[in-house]
Amino acid sequence: MDYTLSVNHYICGDDVAFPQFAEMVSAAGIEQVGVTRAALFEMGVPALAQCLRDNGLGVSSISSVGYFTGTRPETKDNFTDDEMIDIAAELGAEALTVITGGVSDPSQPAAEAYERIKSGLAEMAPLAEAKGVVLGLEPLHPNYFLTLGCINTIAHGLELIKPHANAKLLLDVDLSWWDPDLAGVLREEPEEVVLIQMCNVKVENNRAAGRETLAAGDLDMSRLIGDFLAGGFRGTFEFELFPGDLRGRDLRSLIDGYAQEFADCVAA
Repeated sequence: MDYTLSVNHYICGDDVAFPQFAEMVSAAGIEQVGVTRAALFEMGVPALAQCLRDNGLGVSSISSVGYFTGTRPETKDNFTDDEMIDIAAELGAEALTVITGGVSDPSQPAAEAYERIKSGLAEMAPLAEAKGVVLGLEPLHPNYFLTLGCINTIAHGLELIKPHANAKLLLDVDLSWWDPDLAGVLREEPEEVVLIQMCNVKVENNRAAGRETLAAGDLDMSRLIGDFLAGGFRGTFEFELFPGDLRGRDLRSLIDGYAQEFADCVAA
């Protein structure tokens, strides 16, 4: 069965340069990468684009824009949302990740934050559409309700994107594995999902405790991937771990392992 794999640059710590990461992904036979603001800040767009060409890599996602509620984290890697739209267009990214922003103040009505997100997306979508850029709105786990994202369910995400032809869902297994609509949306509306970010979930003391490789966590990834593919999803499966998830493991081995573990899940 045909499918496309990618690895997100978030897996890298500060000691791994983007060209080194790109070479690892290409050597693993994986066709795409997820690009972060840190990578853009490290190399600049022209050099990064050349690095991608040199390694035969496409761009599955670029992170990130949005934060419509004003809860954008402070970072040295600052680009405006308009600049990120231009960069996504220049690099031919499949999706520009939209993080909605959190409620921030639990004493305030969540409805106010929802309206700001709805209005912000309505302003951003036509700007992105004019550049041929697809926005990938990412529902986040409720743990991030106050900080990064108060759009937590797939159903709420669908409600927000439906008015905009170039807005889709970007689903992260670590953040949405619990959502009862996860398999359903990919069975009934696979065209509304632009990208799935992949990992397994480690469970400790009956609580989700972090990201894992496909073979090492506690979810049945063979069943989950089978559901995704059977439902008609034909977008990219992007592996996303963070440096803290590596726990001393070799980066190249993890990237190589993703391709093999995904193939094993498909074959199971």
